[in-house]
Amino acid sequence: MSWALHEFFAAIEEEFGVPIGDADDAYLETPGEVIDFVVENSEPTDGMTEEEHRDHVAGVLGEIMARTLGITRYSEDSRFVQDLHVR
Repeated sequence: MSWALHEFFAAIEEEFGVPIGDADDAYLETPGEVIDFVVENSEPTDGMTEEEHRDHVAGVLGEIMARTLGITRYSEDSRFVQDLHVR
């Protein structure tokens, strides 16, 4: 895994308190998969509905992608390496 992706996943773990560990290279190949993983392994806070929680996670993930990977334009189906060219 590239240094940039390692930094990205470390920031996700720190922000959400969700240990990703080896899951990052196993099957978290798109932003949507990362969002789903975080949502499935965390609880909504502040009275958020499930949908609001997913939207919150997606927004924070976008901020982390911009900061760690320099990516601001993507879709949830974009693959990090093949489509977004994260090396």
